[in-house]
Amino acid sequence: MTPRQLARRDRLIETVVEIVTEVGPHGLQMREVAERSGVALGTAYKYFRSREQLMAAALAEWQQPLMARMASVSRARDADTAGLVSAYLRRALRAFHRNPNMGALMVLMQTSADPDVVEKVAEMGTRSTAVMEQMLDGLAPEAVPHVSRGLEAVLMNSVTALVTGRATLDEALDRAEGVARLLLSGAGSTGSTGG
Repeated sequence: MTPRQLARRDRLIETVVEIVTEVGPHGLQMREVAERSGVALGTAYKYFRSREQLMAAALAEWQQPLMARMASVSRARDADTAGLVSAYLRRALRAFHRNPNMGALMVLMQTSADPDVVEKVAEMGTRSTAVMEQMLDGLAPEAVPHVSRGLEAVLMNSVTALVTGRATLDEALDRAEGVARLLLSGAGSTGSTGG
């Protein structure tokens, strides 16, 4: 893409984040995205074949700063596994607590059958898994994939409970950190995830 095309694409994504933050994913209309971003509706569909594909791209963009922060923290040589995992879970859940509509978008994207969305969610999962595996570096190598999947599952469950009103932030944190403690103790990690 040319710089101008990339700028248009970025405006579309930024606008989707704004609209989803305001009204949630179900209230997002492509016509409003086009109008607010200053990109023609037909052009928007050239960049993104569907509304869901555009929402998935916006979710991935919104999630980037969290992944970048956690990747840099997880590379610290003196950081303990339990502390890293706790920090990751807390940051993620607090981000979705501050912006529950993005959490609702995450849940919606996780259940989408749109092939473009499935691909984008898989890309986000790959990045998340890479960060998680950096944090779990001190565990037995054969335990890392299982612990990582368990932590990702409890995080998604906690986000879902949080954004649907089935859990408060404290309850979601307690749920995620409780499972994290069990997974890490079973994998031979030391340290607590409290805090």
